[in-house]
Amino acid sequence: MLNILKTDFYKAFRTPSFWVISIITIFSSLLSSIAVFWLYTAPEFSEFISAVQPNFFQTVPQVLIGCVFLIGIFAVMFSVSDFNYGTIKNIASKGYRREYIYLSKFVTAIGFAIITLLLSFLTSFITAQIMVNTKISEFFKYNEDFHTLLSKYALSIVAYISIAILLAMLFRSLGSALSIFLVFFFLENSAVQLINKLIHDIFNSDFSVAPYSISGAFTDPDKTVQGVIVVLVYIVVTTAIGLYTFRKRDIN
Repeated sequence: MLNILKTDFYKAFRTPSFWVISIITIFSSLLSSIAVFWLYTAPEFSEFISAVQPNFFQTVPQVLIGCVFLIGIFAVMFSVSDFNYGTIKNIASKGYRREYIYLSKFVTAIGFAIITLLLSFLTSFITAQIMVNTKISEFFKYNEDFHTLLSKYALSIVAYISIAILLAMLFRSLGSALSIFLVFFFLENSAVQLINKLIHDIFNSDFSVAPYSISGAFTDPDKTVQGVIVVLVYIVVTTAIGLYTFRKRDIN
């Protein structure tokens, strides 16, 4: 698997999509940071900011949340491209296990996520230093909850990546896989609300499926363990389905 992984990372850095999506991600982080930090320093919001006492390390995960769907787009494009160019067929014909091929795409996409998020974090930090600086006391003081927020954010990203890879390896078509992934990502909350409404109207119950979705798994701070289990189930199940279907289907 190591040889396949090295090849995938090498190809990833050479693909135009890597650089284009990385630049878009950084630019998106820059715009989000400017919007948020301008709000923090605007005179008309000074009383509100004084009461809230915002912290950079609490804010940055919210600023970077827009990067997730771009990471998913890269995962789909990178995986599907190997089908289009016949690369996966050539690798499989050399006797490499299909599980290794699949997992290599998964790990490469996670590597891309780490790189782009680090660059985006740096962009946001520099922007905050320029715009906020000392205008808000202890704004850059390290918050002990940051590692918890970061862990939740990272798990959610891996879950979305697992879905993106599954769709790419299942449909093997950029249009189909990308469309379904974007629909899932942007309409997940709407679907959850619709399901909750149906449950309420049909069964007259206040049960909510939101905590069992990726986007809503960590909304309740008191149910962090449950959220971790939910997201891990998404990762394990989607990866297991992807590995099974990829192993069973012919590679054309």
